[in-house]
Amino acid sequence: MYEDIINRYIQSYNERDIEGMLDCVTEDVIFENISNAGHSMRFEGRDAMGNVAELSGNAFSYRRQKLVSLVVGTGKAAAEIEFEGKAAVDLPNGVKAGESIKIRGASFFEFRGRLLSRIADYS
Repeated sequence: MYEDIINRYIQSYNERDIEGMLDCVTEDVIFENISNAGHSMRFEGRDAMGNVAELSGNAFSYRRQKLVSLVVGTGKAAAEIEFEGKAAVDLPNGVKAGESIKIRGASFFEFRGRLLSRIADYS
């Protein structure tokens, strides 16, 4: 059950299907992104997540997440994720428009029922 929702969330992300992503989360979802470069963000709620997903999607001409490994427990899961993309604009982390990036990170998921209630991405 948990693997299915994570796979659907990542597939929606890769397809730039914001509504599909939002269908995978609770109304009060918490999303965190923590970067080794010192940049981080945190927001709460489906509406905020949709707004950020649209903005971040526009920052890349191409982007893709690949699920490398997944460990699932009761109400929680941890994943190793590989991200690759090509910046469409200059990014705050120093990546310039037109540059490609490829990073590995970890994502931690918490569930309420069949939906994601917290997503924390570390890269």
